[in-house]
Amino acid sequence: RNPVGAEKSRLPATFTARYVMCALAAREIRQRLGLSPQAVSVSDLEARLARERRMPNYTAETLTLLKLRTAPNTGLLFLLSSELVSGEAPQFGRWYRPLAIARLALLAIVPRPGYEANRRFLSALHQRGAHVVMLEDVHTPAISSSEIRRRLRHGESVAALASQGLLTPLVARFLSRYPLYAPPPGKGKSTNGMRDGGGSHGPLPRCCGPISGDDGALNPWHR
Repeated sequence: RNPVGAEKSRLPATFTARYVMCALAAREIRQRLGLSPQAVSVSDLEARLARERRMPNYTAETLTLLKLRTAPNTGLLFLLSSELVSGEAPQFGRWYRPLAIARLALLAIVPRPGYEANRRFLSALHQRGAHVVMLEDVHTPAISSSEIRRRLRHGESVAALASQGLLTPLVARFLSRYPLYAPPPGKGKSTNGMRDGGGSHGPLPRCCGPISGDDGALNPWHR
């Protein structure tokens, strides 16, 4: 969890659905790159840690456990938006044990338009034993996930966002069927073109129930 801002005492209500969307995105990555199911998958480790402790865990704790469970010659890579290492006092510096995170895993900084990475901050981490790399050739849309959710809540259609490349096809299809971020009752249309019922889209599919390590079992479009 990111401890900056409001304290998070529990998993978000949409956690399981977000996990399913990650699994769907992982499947699309495998398909596009022609990889095996084991090459790109989604772990439920953080969910299990949070449920055992009855509170969200910190990233440093997750990486520590992952390191213990991986082969000695297997490295970890942690993707981080440049937003979190930008400005005079980067947010990442206020995370729980940021240096431990950057020592446990290769810190790969993904550029985000409008957020220039604080090179002095990254250099200071490197001097203290951190592993940092800037993904200079990666180009990302000038939008955050919170902005995408905001636009959905204000009535923008899933199809429109998908056409802009902001949602992958399987994730768009999932959100069309289960409009988690649809407008409140009486505030526009749902993402599938029908009037939103403020959560009346029904329960998530059975695959969105108990979290499994096999993301294929979580795919509502995998039959």
